[in-house]
Amino acid sequence: MTNSKGQYVDNSGRRINSRGYLIDEFGNVIDKDGRQIFEAKHLENDEIPKIFPFTKFNVKGVMGDFEMDPLGVPILDRDA
Repeated sequence: MTNSKGQYVDNSGRRINSRGYLIDEFGNVIDKDGRQIFEAKHLENDEIPKIFPFTKFNVKGVMGDFEMDPLGVPILDRDA
């Protein structure tokens, strides 16, 4: 929603950007206590920077080795 000045605001009337992050009067992303988390110059299209890079990996390298039954189905034992 927007206020009378055309600024985005949340349900409590606090300023937010187009992505819904709380912001101060300079456009810096802040927490609920008003402490700056990200500077406005680090935002891209009002979105905060991604903290973890997205990497591609081979899922078979993550699966591990399983003991197989004679039909080729993994044997999964359930512990109590």
